[in-house]
Amino acid sequence: MKKGFTLIELIMVIVILSILLIVVVPKLLDLKADAATNTEKAVIAAVQDGINMQCMQNLINE
Repeated sequence: MKKGFTLIELIMVIVILSILLIVVVPKLLDLKADAATNTEKAVIAAVQDGINMQCMQNLINE
């Protein structure tokens, strides 16, 4: 008895993997964009906190 895969089985595996890649890759790219957006929001919040702290210190020192 011969052991191995038929051509149809190999083609089906390639098709299934291609479909998975078509679905997964765009979602991974969206995650990268979301991470960049969240990082930018965190930086903006940190700058705003710094400005607020400076304003409060100026009010206290007056």
